[in-house]
Amino acid sequence: MTAASSPLLICFAMYCNLLFANAFTSTSTLQTTKHHNLLSSRHLSRHLNKPYNVLLQSTPFDLDMYDNFNTNDNDDNDSSISDNDDEEVPPLAVPQDTKLTIGLTKYSHDTTLCAADSQTGQVLFALSKERISRNKHDGGDTASLVELCLETLDLDIDNINKVVMNNHHHRILPMENNIEHMEWEEGLGINYYNDNNDGGYTDEYNILSSVPNKVELSHHLAHAYSAASQCTFNKGMVVVMDGMGETWRTMQHALLKNDDTYVSDLNLCGDNDDDDEIQFIPKDIEERAKTSYFDWREAESVYTFDKVDGKHLNIKPIFKRFTEENSPPTLYNHGFENMDSLGAVYSRASSHIFGDWNAW
Repeated sequence: MTAASSPLLICFAMYCNLLFANAFTSTSTLQTTKHHNLLSSRHLSRHLNKPYNVLLQSTPFDLDMYDNFNTNDNDDNDSSISDNDDEEVPPLAVPQDTKLTIGLTKYSHDTTLCAADSQTGQVLFALSKERISRNKHDGGDTASLVELCLETLDLDIDNINKVVMNNHHHRILPMENNIEHMEWEEGLGINYYNDNNDGGYTDEYNILSSVPNKVELSHHLAHAYSAASQCTFNKGMVVVMDGMGETWRTMQHALLKNDDTYVSDLNLCGDNDDDDEIQFIPKDIEERAKTSYFDWREAESVYTFDKVDGKHLNIKPIFKRFTEENSPPTLYNHGFENMDSLGAVYSRASSHIFGDWNAW
């Protein structure tokens, strides 16, 4: 069985490309639509303690875009965007009846958001949290990102009808479903990642409790969707070398429990009737995982993909190597710098040279 996906699911996986952009650029060059991303001065004045009249934009940008920011003299403006001609309408505002699919990576490094139109799959907004906080690789909750996204598009939480998310360190939804415990932890300052005091774990813009449809993707599968969805050709292969992917036990537990809020490679190959089943290394990963001290994680994965009619993307896992956790996952960086994987080479070199696993 292969994964048939509309563009809605793809928006979440695009966060991977944002991570790569953050690693190799000092300024944002990401465009969310034909226009560049606008960071509202009202939102940023609250989070960055800057004057309200300071308008901050991502770079590079075209100043001509903002010449008529406070006017409504464009005869082609869609009247459905705003009923009040006296209100300032953000340049990236969309019709009020637009429904969003939100993709999130949260509670880890490089917290990121991508929003797409649920009907067309068009990406409307994408941003990493570090662009707001100015803290490199900033992680934790997503409250500030969701709030800024909705403000930029001139929408509210009710316009979100689906959320797709990932955190390869641990499952998200089982934790967020226990809101009472999260409130207790937040009250004690436990697991409160946010340095800007602009929300937190239990903030509604982070939990999004009113959104009816939520699903988690396993880590390497998210990378595969990210790469395949943006390819200019319709068929191809994706190789993922993100050396600290999802754990075997997490994927297997969701599969055995028939958890429909979590999708991994195991869901895509379990009923495969083809002769070319997915190849696991080690072959006896299921038996080894039962007796290992710690868990096993995705190290390298290979997928094939094909696009159907420009509307659906089929992803098929064909190879996956797992690497054993050699250090207790509760220690520094979950033991990533002590793993046997190509991706872990980055962490090992960064830790040795800079004293930080994610310094580059």
